[in-house]
Parts: sequence; structure tokens; C-alpha cells
Amino acid sequence: MADIRAYQPAFTAGELSPALGARVDLAKYASGLRTAVNLIIHPHGGASNRSGTEFVCEVKDSADEARLIPFQFNTEQTYVLELGDEYIRFVRDGGQILNGGVPYEISTPYSDVEAQDVVPTQEADVMYLTHIKHSPMKLGRLAETNWTLAAPTFAPKIGAPVLTGVTKPGSTSGDPGYTATTYYYRVAAVAESGEESLPSNIGSVVNDLALQGGINRVAWNAVAGAVRYIVYRADNGIYGYIGGTFGLTFDDENIVPDLSDTPQTGRNPFVGAGNYPRCSTFIEQRLAFASTANDPQAVWMSQSANYENFGVSSPAKPNDAVTFRIRSRKVNEIRSLLALKGLMVLTSGAEWLVSGGTNSDAITPGAIKIDNEGYRGSARVQPIVVGKTILFAQARGGVVRDFSYQFADDGFVDKDLTILARHLFEDKNIKAWGYAQAPHSIAWVVLDDGSLVSLTYMKEHDVWAWTRHESGPDNDAIFEDVAIVEEGNEDVPYFVVRRTVGGVRKRYIERLHSRSFKKVEDAFFVDCGLTYTGAPATVITGLDHLMGQEVVALADGNVVRNLVVGEVTGGVGVTLPNAASKVHVGLPMTATLETLNLDLGQVPGLGTAQGRQKSISEVTLRVERTRGIFIGPYDGDRESKHLVEYKQRATEAWGEAIKLYTGDLKITPQWDWNTNGRMFVKQFDPLPMTILAIMPDVTLGR
Repeated sequence: MADIRAYQPAFTAGELSPALGARVDLAKYASGLRTAVNLIIHPHGGASNRSGTEFVCEVKDSADEARLIPFQFNTEQTYVLELGDEYIRFVRDGGQILNGGVPYEISTPYSDVEAQDVVPTQEADVMYLTHIKHSPMKLGRLAETNWTLAAPTFAPKIGAPVLTGVTKPGSTSGDPGYTATTYYYRVAAVAESGEESLPSNIGSVVNDLALQGGINRVAWNAVAGAVRYIVYRADNGIYGYIGGTFGLTFDDENIVPDLSDTPQTGRNPFVGAGNYPRCSTFIEQRLAFASTANDPQAVWMSQSANYENFGVSSPAKPNDAVTFRIRSRKVNEIRSLLALKGLMVLTSGAEWLVSGGTNSDAITPGAIKIDNEGYRGSARVQPIVVGKTILFAQARGGVVRDFSYQFADDGFVDKDLTILARHLFEDKNIKAWGYAQAPHSIAWVVLDDGSLVSLTYMKEHDVWAWTRHESGPDNDAIFEDVAIVEEGNEDVPYFVVRRTVGGVRKRYIERLHSRSFKKVEDAFFVDCGLTYTGAPATVITGLDHLMGQEVVALADGNVVRNLVVGEVTGGVGVTLPNAASKVHVGLPMTATLETLNLDLGQVPGLGTAQGRQKSISEVTLRVERTRGIFIGPYDGDRESKHLVEYKQRATEAWGEAIKLYTGDLKITPQWDWNTNGRMFVKQFDPLPMTILAIMPDVTLGR
């Protein structure tokens, strides 16, 4: 027999697949877990139970699907759009926006099913929405309860002048050598932004400017917003630049047209069924669209700085709109566009980088270089950008890859981020996801079976850790969507969660509560919950959305279990045994952490500990701001009766909330001999738990 203290100081590998149960040779085995439920992994190593979700509102119609889209107007005004069956509703700072006491909404052309495939692209207070069955739409925010949604015209914003006449103040008619020549003119207006209008109507006059004194005068009307005008004259049917002016007339004294600078031709590539783009992005001051049903490999980029102008000239100018196609062995539809070291184009079968030729060259009509960067293929869910790395869902197999440029390889390389947790993705695909950079660098991922997983990702420290999340009675909640917006100092996830309440299906929008708190009374670890703050009260109302559900409360820092929501004085709610001034009420949430089979390396005189009988006589947990822990050997039952609670009350007065503890806790688990040496840690109260390290004292049999 040998007594050994084992030590696991970090959990940065997250939950590992059962298929890795024997891979003690892997470096990440030492920081992995067998199960991690309702936990988040901190990049520095610890594991905490996730905070609870706050109830925001029910979707407009719980019978229909709903989509969440983040909209960030500025650092202080962020919104979550509820996109449903032909409508958009709006949420801000955890509350639904009302107008006249009812939810404010606008109409859309999308059904609830179509809404799932809408791709948003935003700049400032404008967002473009694309769907392959609908014309692109432009969503604009004018005020909190004044939003507009309309199809862009895809034409210059500044109107074309109307040419009012062409006269010849310098007529050469009758002069010796006179040859009657018809001169044709067009005029374009230029806005303060530099955008040029479509050319005016054609004006003409007969004269001979080749003779001395010949002058043609072109006149036009003023255009609102114009800061100057450009005049073009025809030469063999092609109009070329002859000059510009701030006025409304221009005199041509036989200026030679510059046929390398011609007026633009208006163009809208997105007219009619089959010509609607699937996705979009902003790149190099251009708005780019891609992949129609009729042309799935095509990309259209607007004029530079003129997002809704797809006009072109002949010959092309550097700021003209750009069109190109991704030619490959298969007709792979383009599924995503994003700006990263050029224009990254993800298709159903390959990844491509489009640039102007070198790192410093912009993409123009005359400078387009298309390089293949891999043949993985991307799913339709839009990728996430983390720093300078792309996370994308592979087209098949439920795989997430990180994709980034590596100088040593002079190209993009990728890594499978799901290889160590493959069991979480078997027979599943990613339905929606979002990245919360602050405070913990976590991607929240909704799978198509309704499960929710999270990925703590910090590439520079080689941290990528998966955990899974459950909610509701018997863990029956179905997660359907997620969107993340910046609120204050944190990136906040919002979810669409399908629950069964009173035998009726409900779809709720729920907001993940901040895990930042100073006192235990502020800790929020209930799901679909609400908070009461005010004068001490025993009756807490406003819980209509949880009618008939068994809930738990944290009342002034004290746990109150076995509450059932029902009719109470003043509405629907619960009655507490003691009055409290700050109460969090919601569905209970259980967080669990299970270690992998204990590995001690090569024990002198004994060899490996794998497969040997072993017993844990004592466990030391290094914790941070924690209260309420159960620990013991796992017997296959998450409600295991073999767990031992750490008795934490110490110096607190009777009735005072037990304080949070930071330091080492020593717990003696129930005695057991087994061959795995695993420990199971559980938190089922609405209280915080953060485990920094686990140190079991092991008695190892020979």
C-alpha cells in the first residue's frame, strides 16, 4: 500500500471524449475532465459554475421559431433583434422595447423558418440582411422606437443632373473650312462623399470646334447635395472626360475627351428570383455580396466608399464595383465572406483568400488575386472571428476549426478544436453561435439537437476547453439560438430557450447574468429567473412565466428550496418563509465536475496506477469565492447519495448568510475502493463555485 497526494492544478482541456480515457500520454489529459456540466473554464485554469439566465420575455408566438441577431449602434447602445415570422422585435439591456405599452415591432418579408438563414452585416446604425430567397434588405435605426426596413435601390445616392441645353456661343458656322459636326455631351454630379451620379440625358449641338473661336456651352440644372460637376463628350460613341466645374455651365473649346475616364453605367445585380445573395460583409470600404441561386460562386463588391453603388465604367476605374467568381473543380456555393488579411471566402468545399496581389494592394477591378487556402468546406452558420483567427464550422462531421495565417507556412493553417471532445458533436451540427470576448473568452454554441456547449478559447496560450450546459426540470430545456452583444464591460449572451411550462411549449428569450458580484446576496445562479429588490417582503410576484414550476430562491444570500410558483397575493409568484430585500427566483441549476481516471505517472516500485485498486481518503479543493460543495466518488447517478457536503458555516451569526470562501477546503469523502480514482464535485444550490485545483490523497493498492 502507498499513500500519495495527486494534484490537478488546471482544467484548461475541458471535458474530454470517453474515447480518450486511456490516453494518459496526452499533455491535455492532465488538465482534462471526464464531465463538465454547467461549468465555464477560465483561461487561467480554474472552473466555475456558470451564472444563471434572466427571463427577458416570451417571443411573439411560441409556436414559431425565432432568431436572435445582435445590433450594436455604439458602445453604449446595443440591441438584440428578435427576428420571427414576418416581424422584428427589439431587446435592449435585458428588457423588451415597448411603444405605448406593447412590444415595438416592424414587418419583414421572412418567415420564421427563413429567418434562421438570414445573414446580417452591420456598420454603425445600418444593417444589411441577406437571404437567398429575398432581395437584400437594409435595416436602419432612427430612434429607439423608430426603425426602418427596406430594399436598397443599389444606385448612386446623388441624383443625375438634367441637361437643359447645349448652345454654341462661339459658332464657326460659315467660317472657311467649316465642317458641320454634331457634338454630344453628358454631365454627372459629384457628392461631398466623392460619389458620382449616373450621367445626365444627352445633349447635342452642331458646330466645328476645330476652327478658331469655336465654343460649345453645356448647361444643366442644380442637383441637391452636389459639390461639383463632371462633363463628358462623346468620341466615336464613347464618352470621355473633358472637365469639371463648380458651376452649372461648361464651355468646351475643343477639349480632347479622355476616353480612359468615362461615366459610370448603373447596375443592380440583385434583381429577380435567383439573383438574391446569400451572404455579405464589409471589406476595404466596400460592401460585398456573394452566392446567388443562379451564380453560387460569384462575389460582387460595391464601389469604394459607396456601399449601394455597383456601377462600372469602361475602361474600369480603381474605385468601380468589382465582380469575380471562385472557379474550382466543383460548383461550391459561397457560404461566408469576412475581412481578414484580404477577403476570406468560405465555400461548401474550400477556403479562398482574395487580395489585390500583395499585402498592401487593395482589391480593384484590375487587381484581383484568388488563392486557395484549404479544402475543408464550411457549414452555412457564419464564422466567428477571434482576434486574427477564424473559427468556422466544417461542412460535415460536426467539426469546429480555427483558421489563421501562419508566417512560417506563408498561408493559412487550421486545427480541429473538437477532436478531444468529439462525443459532444456526434451526429450533430452547429445551429448558432457567438463569441463573448469579455470577460472569459468563451464561444457559446447551440447545436441542432437543442443542446448548448461552450468553448473557452485563447489561442495564444493553447487553451481550448469544451463544457456542456443544461437547464430546466430533468434538463429538458431546448436551446434554439444565441446572440451576443456588448453591455457595459461584458459581452452578454442572449438565448432562445424552448421550455415546457404547465404542459405548454414556450419559447423564451433569456439573458446570461453577469458572474461579477461583490456580495453573496448579488449572486445569480438560477435559470429563467428574475430578481426582486426593495423593502423586505415574503411574497414575490411577477413569475407568471414559471407558473406551476418548482423553483429555488436566494433570499438575502440564504438558499430557499422547494418553492412552487402559483397564485399569491398580488399575482403569480412564491411565498418565502422569511422576509428578504434582495431575492433571485428561478429554476434550479446543477453544476458538476468529474475528474478523469486518476493518473499518477510511474509510481516508484509500483509502476502505473492505471487499473489498480485505489481509495481516496481525503480531498483538498483549492477554491475561490465559493460556497456549497458536495464531493465524492461518482456512482453513475448525478443525484448520488454518496456525496459529502462541506460544512462551511463558521463565524456567521444565526440567520446571517454564509460568506464566500477563498482558500483550501479539506473534505473526507465516503470510503470506497475502485480502479478509477475519480472524484465528483457538485453544486446544486444557487451559489457560486470556483475550483482552482483538486488534490486527492490516494491510497494505492498493490
